[in-house]
Amino acid sequence: MSNENSAALLSEIGVLKTHLQEAEEAIEAIRNGSVDAFAIRKDGKPEVYTLQSLDYAYRVLIEKFSEGALNLTREGLIVYSNGYFSELINIPHAKVTGAHILDFVSPDYREQFREHFTLALHGSCKMEITLLVNNRSIPVYISLTSLHPQLTTVGMIITDLSEKKQNEQLLRAKNLELERLNNSLEQFASIASHDLQEPLRKIKTFTSLLTQRFNDELPDKAKEFLNKIWVSSERMSLLIKDVLNFSRIVYSANMFIATDLNQILNNILQDFDMLVLEKEASIRKNDLPCLEAIPVQINQLFYNLVGNALKFSKEGRPAVITISSRMLLPEEVAKNAGLNKQLSYTEISFKDNGIGFEQRFAEQIFAIFERLNHKQQSSGTGIGLALCRKIAEQHQGRIRAESHESIGTTFYVLLPLKQNA
Repeated sequence: MSNENSAALLSEIGVLKTHLQEAEEAIEAIRNGSVDAFAIRKDGKPEVYTLQSLDYAYRVLIEKFSEGALNLTREGLIVYSNGYFSELINIPHAKVTGAHILDFVSPDYREQFREHFTLALHGSCKMEITLLVNNRSIPVYISLTSLHPQLTTVGMIITDLSEKKQNEQLLRAKNLELERLNNSLEQFASIASHDLQEPLRKIKTFTSLLTQRFNDELPDKAKEFLNKIWVSSERMSLLIKDVLNFSRIVYSANMFIATDLNQILNNILQDFDMLVLEKEASIRKNDLPCLEAIPVQINQLFYNLVGNALKFSKEGRPAVITISSRMLLPEEVAKNAGLNKQLSYTEISFKDNGIGFEQRFAEQIFAIFERLNHKQQSSGTGIGLALCRKIAEQHQGRIRAESHESIGTTFYVLLPLKQNA
């Protein structure tokens, strides 16, 4: 071959390499959404090719998605894939385009995927499946939509659920552990209460026998000591029962039923009728709403609050207890930390004109075993209000107190009308 022919051939090879490089750059630019049109020289003249199938802004958006986006033929071949999908399955982009979608679907989900894909050829559908790539399982949520008649393909959006599934598994494990601990706590409380109550019963029995049989022979100081033993035993017995009740406040979604708060309140007021007479108390109440609740827990909540209002009434002044309710406005719900912003709440107030307390103790009173009054001034174990808070929180609610010494106290209980939006 002559030098002239060799030079011409080398020149032509160089031109072809340049065209090939330009073509590869153009293809990559198209994939990345960097161009709307490109030019190719043909017969010595440039010809402009425009991309009519996709708008530039949407191509850029799809490439920036933190979700996989695919275009599939009716047979399931991948004719387009954004970069995120390649990263998700950790396979080069060039090997994804042209592959069949079933190559990346776990065998356990292929039949289910085929059924949904057939439906998507004429509409749209959604489902959860698992991808299987290089022995790595990837749980995903997919949305399939027919792009006909604009495009003869099916669009597919893929959302990685790996982190969500891991969190769900962790939550399930924690819930199981919590359930196990709750069961253990209840068993322990039951055993402890029985083992503690038995010696207490004996102490009370023998104290009573001593008082009855040898009352005339005992000196006054001995009688005083026996009385203190009896009072302490009674208090210990009450404390054990309250601790057991506190440990038994458990949560279960199927325990919630439609509950008429008026009926619960009326039953409680009947239980306190003798104490109401003794305190010369007047009870003022408005209609309360019906809501989804655990009746036995609401009964305990109301019982403790009404009982507190009567117990801490001011001596020499007839007790006045006002029980009312109102619906909270959405902005009020939003301002209350810990409330479910998607639910509608009612506020039930228990107002009394009793001895009250300093407002700085408004949080302290809800701590277990916490009492602001000396045990000689009032009976109780300091568990009642802690129990109220636990019950309110079990109902996705809250409880708080406002008080002034010698003026009275108001407890506000916030409860949702329904447990689900």
